[in-house]
Amino acid sequence: MMKKDTNRFEFDLPDGWQDQTVFHFRGPVIDDQEHLLTLVIDRFLQQTDVREFARPRTQPVLAALQGVEVLKDEETTVPGCYPSYEFVYRWMPVEGVKIFKKQIFVLRESAGYAFDIEFSKKSYKMLGEQVKKVIENLLPGTYEPREDR
Repeated sequence: MMKKDTNRFEFDLPDGWQDQTVFHFRGPVIDDQEHLLTLVIDRFLQQTDVREFARPRTQPVLAALQGVEVLKDEETTVPGCYPSYEFVYRWMPVEGVKIFKKQIFVLRESAGYAFDIEFSKKSYKMLGEQVKKVIENLLPGTYEPREDR
């Protein structure tokens, strides 16, 4: 059975199939760079530690890209909230071009959430707080305590 409700689908998958939905949230264009926040949900979580969940997703970056400078690689859990991990790095794919990439990983109940967004230096300053708010709205209790708590 399949139902369509606006932009969401609900249906029963045949045996052997797994829903591994990927969401893309299009952000503003700044200096010709489009911003796309990607969310991958792992509904068949194998890890119970947020660091263990993040590692297989961050280590290939370090192995594959030359000249990566890690700016942040740490747990960012807010007391009383969901365990989260933040990985931020900078690299220069070509001379004069700096790319900043932020990845946020969250364990919540029996699922793992992996957020990913790429910035320029300018757009990181302009959009960083907006991205935090988007993530907090998607997964309350992930990034910062809400004022109404």
